[in-house]
Amino acid sequence: MGFINWLRNQPEENSESSQLSLLEESKPVRSRVDGATVRKDFTRTIQDKGGDSRTQAHATERMTRRLFGCGTDELYEETEGRRGDRTTLPQDAQSAYIVGETAATHRLKATAIDGNKRERHQQIIDTVEDTSEQVKGIFPWNW
Repeated sequence: MGFINWLRNQPEENSESSQLSLLEESKPVRSRVDGATVRKDFTRTIQDKGGDSRTQAHATERMTRRLFGCGTDELYEETEGRRGDRTTLPQDAQSAYIVGETAATHRLKATAIDGNKRERHQQIIDTVEDTSEQVKGIFPWNW
């Protein structure tokens, strides 16, 4: 199908933001994507699939272990980042989180997650961990 055809088939974004062209025609403004936007989409998708804040924390910890080979606390401590503020991590670490969360978000959206709360929790974590395992090889510290 390709991206352009896929994009054409997507519903218009509900946004009051617009930009006037030189001919004074209003066009929607596309939002920028950054680490915070990607994180928000990731956590929203976990919630949509039946996860909660505990699921988000466990999924993030599993992703961190797969992508970086260490836990979240160790990553922040060893890089002298401020816990909870990814902008204080090295750029390569921020990029890896963006890639990992983007891939995991799309995988979660495409995966049927069902069962009781505990089963959904585990399915979400397993999906995030599996996705992280698949993407980790693109980063030089995993070569």
